[in-house]
Amino acid sequence: MISFLLILLLWCIAAYVTRSYWMPKVEDLRDRLRYSRLPFFRSEDDGSFEQNIEEGLSSSTFDLNQNLLDGDERHGIENADELRKIMKKYRCNFDQARLIHQQNKMKANGIDPRTGVPIDPKAVYFG
Repeated sequence: MISFLLILLLWCIAAYVTRSYWMPKVEDLRDRLRYSRLPFFRSEDDGSFEQNIEEGLSSSTFDLNQNLLDGDERHGIENADELRKIMKKYRCNFDQARLIHQQNKMKANGIDPRTGVPIDPKAVYFG
């Protein structure tokens, strides 16, 4: 009994010391195993507006229902997969995911997302 408790104590100490290594992997596994709505019906493209609405990619400030009523024949929201990943990763709503996605695009293009000014110190702009 004492040896079992000693082994358990050593295992707990080792798990605590190495938690920075294995915790991100556990979180990634948990995110992959979390229920996602009808994953087997998703196609490689961004889908249609109906699919986007069913997957929660619509809000009061970005209403896709009007596109359906107008008979819009486009293929749906661009970068829908990226928005789904952001919503899942940060556990945020559609509008917040759109904001995060836009800020990431601005950062990638060398623009400060808070001010809209180029980050490059050599940039010349006229105001």
